[in-house]
Amino acid sequence: MPIVPLGEICEMDRQALRPDDPLASGLPFVGVEHVESGSGAFNFDNGSRVGSQKSSTFRFDERHVLYSKLRPYLNKVATPDFVGRCSTELVPLLPKDSVDREFMACLLRRSETVEHVMSSVTGSRMPRTDMNELMSLSVPLPPHDEQLRIVRILNRAARIERLRTRAQDLLEEFIPALFVRMFGDPVENPMGWETVRLNEVVSEFRYGTSKKSRDAAADGSLPVLRIPNVVSGAINLDGLKYAILEAKEQQRLKMAKGDLLFVRTNGNPQYVGRCSVFDLDLDAAFASYLIRARLVDRAPLSPYVIGAAMGLPSLRSVLLSLARTTAGNYNINIANLRKIELPVPPIKKQKKFVSLIASSKARMLLCLQASELAGSLRCSLMHCLLDYEE
Repeated sequence: MPIVPLGEICEMDRQALRPDDPLASGLPFVGVEHVESGSGAFNFDNGSRVGSQKSSTFRFDERHVLYSKLRPYLNKVATPDFVGRCSTELVPLLPKDSVDREFMACLLRRSETVEHVMSSVTGSRMPRTDMNELMSLSVPLPPHDEQLRIVRILNRAARIERLRTRAQDLLEEFIPALFVRMFGDPVENPMGWETVRLNEVVSEFRYGTSKKSRDAAADGSLPVLRIPNVVSGAINLDGLKYAILEAKEQQRLKMAKGDLLFVRTNGNPQYVGRCSVFDLDLDAAFASYLIRARLVDRAPLSPYVIGAAMGLPSLRSVLLSLARTTAGNYNINIANLRKIELPVPPIKKQKKFVSLIASSKARMLLCLQASELAGSLRCSLMHCLLDYEE
């Protein structure tokens, strides 16, 4: 298989459009924030599709591959199916006649490509690809028919990965939908059940540690749960960090099964009040921007019922109405949480709800594992299909 520099199979096609160019105002704008990492899909929910009217842009069309030179480790490579203009942080690359556009995008998304450009980036806070270094990268160039075959195989693996991820998203939507179906809206309480305040079912509220956490575990350290670890209805262990706590603090802050964790402060109001149930076999503490709630023995409400209720829009609105804003951050405190009022469904219905949640979480875990497997499969196939000998 021929090995050639990337610059021999494509060229940088930087057709600049000035802000006052009449053509610019009629073209959709694409910024780096609109391109998803890895997949290259466009997401125009992330900011304006209009773009700044004060900056120059590059024109592109359906022939180009858009390569993000900003923070190349994010691996943002897109193949647009429309004519538009893009930020100058996105470089339109035009494949040569013998090169399939999707094949070239696969070459650019390879981990080997990312590693190569990261070895020569410029800038520490906002690293950028040295485009000359990128264009000098040695890449395989199989015949055109073989390029198409490789793309078909990789696209099939990517579709499997997207389907698994979508299945996971659907399962995450299932829990709040199930709550409303079984119990109704917790604020409206359409079943007319008796209500309790969280203060009546929680034996202890506590703020977490302010001790700085680190990426790597050390002797005597303990995992410290942070805001990214608190997702709706569950604990996510991705990006877990560690801290060494004194014995007394460790004893006070160690999590127990059935504990609830609330996000108490964030610049994004969508995060504030987010609640997870801790149900893991893991010795862990929690950070200062979280609040732990430990239920009383034989509490009339299951922690899973509370956790699901707290994720519903109506109850989140109540909690946010109690929040304060300081220096751009939304904040709730223990006093706010104590006031939250919840209906108490019959124990039998709560047990049924918990059983259905456990079943859905088991399926979610299988989907997550399948999604990770599909992602690993795609990376492995990409490496094998595009592998070559120097």
